[in-house]
Amino acid sequence: MLRSFLFLNILTVTLLSLAQAQFRDFRVHDRGMLHETVFNTGEIGRGWETGEGGNVASKPVFEWPPYSRTIVDGIEYSGQHNMLGAGMYMAANLDGITGKENRIYALCGGVGASDPEIVAGKWSFPLSIDEWENYPVLEDGSLNPSYDPNEAEEVITASWATPVGVTVTRTSRAWSYPDYDDLIIYEYTLEYTGDTDGDPTTIEQTETLKDFMALFIYGFAPSMYGYQRWYNEWKYEDGIYRGDQNGFWDADYWLSFNLNLRTEKVNPIWAKPEPDLEKFLENASTGKNGGGLTSPQAPGYCVLYYDTNHLAVVDRDDPNANESEAVKILRVRDSVYYELDENKHFKQPWSNKVSTGNTRSSKMVDQSINPDSRWSGVLSEGSTTWPEVANFEERWYGRAAFNYRQSVDAGQKHTVFGPYTLNIGDKLEYAIAEVVGYGGTPGKRVEGTTGAALVQWNNTPSWNRIVRVDGKAWTDSGYIDQYGYPDYVNSDVVTVTQVAHKAFEAYLGKSIAIDSVKHEPVDGPFWPEDHPKDGSYIIPVPVPAPGITVSNTPLAEIEIIWGRAVEEFEHPQLTGELSGFKVWRSETGMGPWELLSDVTKGDVNENEEYLFLDTDPDFKVGEARYYSVTSVDVNGFESGKTNIIRHEKNIGSVLEFGKVHVAPNPFIVESGFTGGGEVVDKIGFFGLPNKCKIRIFSYAGQLITTIDHDVPVYSNEWFQVTRNDQSIASGIYFFVVTTPDGDKTSGKFIVIK
Repeated sequence: MLRSFLFLNILTVTLLSLAQAQFRDFRVHDRGMLHETVFNTGEIGRGWETGEGGNVASKPVFEWPPYSRTIVDGIEYSGQHNMLGAGMYMAANLDGITGKENRIYALCGGVGASDPEIVAGKWSFPLSIDEWENYPVLEDGSLNPSYDPNEAEEVITASWATPVGVTVTRTSRAWSYPDYDDLIIYEYTLEYTGDTDGDPTTIEQTETLKDFMALFIYGFAPSMYGYQRWYNEWKYEDGIYRGDQNGFWDADYWLSFNLNLRTEKVNPIWAKPEPDLEKFLENASTGKNGGGLTSPQAPGYCVLYYDTNHLAVVDRDDPNANESEAVKILRVRDSVYYELDENKHFKQPWSNKVSTGNTRSSKMVDQSINPDSRWSGVLSEGSTTWPEVANFEERWYGRAAFNYRQSVDAGQKHTVFGPYTLNIGDKLEYAIAEVVGYGGTPGKRVEGTTGAALVQWNNTPSWNRIVRVDGKAWTDSGYIDQYGYPDYVNSDVVTVTQVAHKAFEAYLGKSIAIDSVKHEPVDGPFWPEDHPKDGSYIIPVPVPAPGITVSNTPLAEIEIIWGRAVEEFEHPQLTGELSGFKVWRSETGMGPWELLSDVTKGDVNENEEYLFLDTDPDFKVGEARYYSVTSVDVNGFESGKTNIIRHEKNIGSVLEFGKVHVAPNPFIVESGFTGGGEVVDKIGFFGLPNKCKIRIFSYAGQLITTIDHDVPVYSNEWFQVTRNDQSIASGIYFFVVTTPDGDKTSGKFIVIK
């Protein structure tokens, strides 16, 4: 009987575990400046959405800058989100069962149109998702004894199974260090486990997979805020895809990115300047709401590594070879269109495509990951004109072309690798970096059309130009010359190309020289197939920001305190010894940030703590501000703002308990405290200690309500509601305030309605 009971218990736990494993879940990368939501289904950002429902973002969707939610003219905007959604696809045939109609597909995110298509339980079976916060400083301000200096500060690992029988493990990494905080690196491991339903305890499939292909897909649209300020919407029809943005391909970095080059199909209105001239001038001069340009972002992704193991071998000389469908097609079309490398593999990538935002499943399975078509075409001698780069042209022959003719209005971008032949237990690995910058690098030669004319190669446009709206100049000179960059551009790494360069440096673990004229790696283009399959992540690390506490004083000042722990921080790649700190304040989480003070290392109080008092008289009680303290080293390197705290100004709690006052007293319905321009029925109790209990009684001695005050502020608000959620009537009321130490005070107040 006991054995049966234990078996049932184990079975129940197993079934519960499997049920929990099937749950679609997410985590958020929010350590750096690029905030992103990742799911255990393969989806990134959100399910692919171009319709009305996509106008609001409840979670970061390639958000840069972060904390960008804002209110303008009474309208709330979700902020600077730059992506419709992203994910990865897979497809394969079982050995001996050829043809497109027999392919097995797994569209793990990045699939849909007006509404996202559900992937969980159909193309993706979630297994797990875990986040590791490898922060050097703990929340209490002490150094983290478990900090791993050889890893990223934020690591999220997700895993899911697929109907193809390939299980995916995706590890994504983010950092807070300026120079490396505008990117997230994803490492994918695809293992042919034979699990086709998300239950790893059973194996449903062991046959060899032929013509296996892996596709990585993103939908860019910089940015939600810019489109909504101009068009009141961020969706496909008459919204995103109206000819406003262009896609580009930088072959030096295997980088795809988008720029917003028009507004209302007018070429000079680039990057969507704030459409209200008065607000444009205010935002541009102060940096409010990210500055005067509402869509300056250049979001993109670059390929750091792709697997060449298990690529299908093409033996033209052996008619009896065990051929894949792609090889059979090659025999029919035998030409340079299918040029092979020295190992008799198809040259990679298989496809390098830009297209519209419609990724409905019927379209994608028909065109994107099948061996009968290389959707974007292939480069061959005479098919393209390359820049003058040594050995550049020849090595690209036989690889997928960038279809620049569709680069106008193209939000969707995907890269396909394969075809592979996989046996049970085989693994493939890939590394992709999400990158974003303030525009592209001006003058750098990239593929992609900048206007209506179909010109293949162009110099990357610059945001440093005169802003013109309706033919009228809104700036006296180039925008950046006149106003500079917003302060979320927090280092000399500004453009998307520069961020991509840093992504390669982080992955390879070394500094890479760059040509300052051509803006390309000195040693020529990156070739991801030459790179190691795992990132090194050896990057320069500044002294981390300290843990801070922000509180009110009895004199209505703001007190910011932090300890000395970061003075002891050590790291093999430390950029320099700590020299001091900077104290920052902002009205919003995204800035602009005002420097309040420079604090020298060692300038501590008698408690061995650093202390700064914000005594600004223009900062009123009841208002809120954001505070942050950064660390600065002797070489001028500064930490990221990883300790941002929103704080509402109040009067600090009394140190010695005495008389408590009620205001207004008498309370007349029109005299209550106001908020947002409207009278609210709010009474305040003033003169409170940190912790106390307020009891309110009617004139007849009946208990009306009890308020537990447990915050270090001087006052507590009450909206005249009884413990039974009823509004109190006119009359005389008494209150008694008691502390845990037994101290007590009392008083009365009058309510007139």
